[in-house]
Amino acid sequence: KFGAAAVGTRVFTAGGYDTLRTALPFETATGTWSSGPVMPNGSDNLAVAAVAGRVHAIGGEARTVHQIFDPAAGSWSIGPASPRLRFASSIVVLDGRLHLIGGWNGDNGATGSLTSHDIYDPVAGTWSSAAALTTARNAAGAAVLDGRIVVIGGRAPGIRAGDQTSLASCEIYDPALDRWTDGPALPQARAGLAAVTFQGRIYAFGGESSPGGVRASVTRLDALAGGWTAMADMPWAAHGLAAVVVNDGIQVMGGFAGASDAVGTESRQCWRYVPVLT
Repeated sequence: KFGAAAVGTRVFTAGGYDTLRTALPFETATGTWSSGPVMPNGSDNLAVAAVAGRVHAIGGEARTVHQIFDPAAGSWSIGPASPRLRFASSIVVLDGRLHLIGGWNGDNGATGSLTSHDIYDPVAGTWSSAAALTTARNAAGAAVLDGRIVVIGGRAPGIRAGDQTSLASCEIYDPALDRWTDGPALPQARAGLAAVTFQGRIYAFGGESSPGGVRASVTRLDALAGGWTAMADMPWAAHGLAAVVVNDGIQVMGGFAGASDAVGTESRQCWRYVPVLT
C-alpha cells in the first residue's frame, strides 16, 4: 500500500493508505526514522524504486503522476507522467531503467487488472512500451534475477475483496527477446507480497491468500528453472508491505495485518532480515 526504496544506507518510504503525502527516511546505520519533505501528490498503492540516486514514485491514487525525490537536494519534483493509470503495479530496475508492470485500472465501475508493461529511461526522460504480461494482475511482487524480470503472484481480475482472487503463478521477462514465459509457481497463492533479489536469490515476503488469509510466509527462489523454498516465517503477518535491500541485509516493513483494505490494522513493524544461505 506504500512504497520504499534504498539510496546508499538510507531507506525512503513514500505514500501509504489512504493517499498519504508522507515521506519517511530511515537511516539504517543508526536505526532512526525522520520526517522528509512531503510528496507533491498524496498516494497509496503506488510503485516506488530508486535509480541513479533518485527515488521514483509512480501512479497509485496519484493516477499517472510521476514524483521524483532527490535525497541530495532534499526535494521532490514532477517527472514525465506514466503513459497510463497504474494502481498497485509492480516495479523493478533493470539496466538502469524502470519497468512498470501490470496493476489495476482504477475503475470501480468496470474493475480489471492490467497486462501492460511500460519502461522509463531516466537519462532520456522518456517512456516506451514492452511486451505485455500473459496474465493480467495487480499487487504482484517483482524482482530481477539473472538479467530477467520475475513477476510473482498478485491478484486478479480486480482489487477489492469481492472481485479478486490471489494468484500463485509467476512470469519471467527476457529483455533480449521482449517476451514473457511461465515461471515457477508459488507454493501458495499470495497477493500484496514484497519481493527482492539478495545474493543471487529472490525472496518473497508476506501477502494475502484470497481473500482473508494474511501470511507471514517467506519463500526463496534460487534459480529461474528451479522451485520455491519455504523459509522461516516473518515475526508478523502482513500484506501490502515493503522490502528493500540495503547494506548486507533486507529491511522488511509495514503493511496491513488485517485482510483486504483493513483500515486500522496498518503495521509499524520494521525488521532487518539476513538470510542464511544453505
